[in-house]
Amino acid sequence: MLKLRVRTFVAILVPALSLQMATAQIPQLTPFSSDVQVTSGRGASGTHDVTGKVYVNREHMRMDMNATAGGAIMITTFATKTSDLLMPEQHMYMEFNANQAMARRPGVATNIKPFTDPSNPCANEAGATCKNLGVEEVNGRAADHWRITDKNGKVSNTWIDQKLHFPIKSVTEETTFQLTNIKEGDQPASLFAIPPGYQKMDLGQMMQGMRPPQQ
Repeated sequence: MLKLRVRTFVAILVPALSLQMATAQIPQLTPFSSDVQVTSGRGASGTHDVTGKVYVNREHMRMDMNATAGGAIMITTFATKTSDLLMPEQHMYMEFNANQAMARRPGVATNIKPFTDPSNPCANEAGATCKNLGVEEVNGRAADHWRITDKNGKVSNTWIDQKLHFPIKSVTEETTFQLTNIKEGDQPASLFAIPPGYQKMDLGQMMQGMRPPQQ
């Protein structure tokens, strides 16, 4: 049951976190909290929906997600480009590099991330091109609509909130996400810390145990 839960969230949530920034903080960001819905379609494996909450400050992002396999929490630190996946029921967590997780499923990720330069989402994205399609309203908020084509020719549409400087909607061939019920304001530091008593798990060993046996 534990492996099923980890597999569900690694497959759905981890590929949604593509971290390309290297600074200790993103100065343009306005701290906020919101609801989030992610819909991820993976062909034969069907469509997966997860909902939850997002909390953002200038150094971290936290996602509290719910799914059929149970809940999980993802805390991302921008400076180190690492994420911690917390499983509250088991009081366990795993630490990993989000870019390494991306490499396992290229092209799946959506842009649930702050951009280093919100006025140019393609900054630091080698081979990518961006086209600004103008300002549009998304859930009552003004956002810049960007069409982004990556180096492999995959196209996504992302709406970056003009005040938050954070994407509040993104649509790709495989994944869609949207932020709603956005509330601006500072977020408690405790939200971005691993609670006392959590045991660290080894991600490599866990993922190895999920692989089918060699024929």
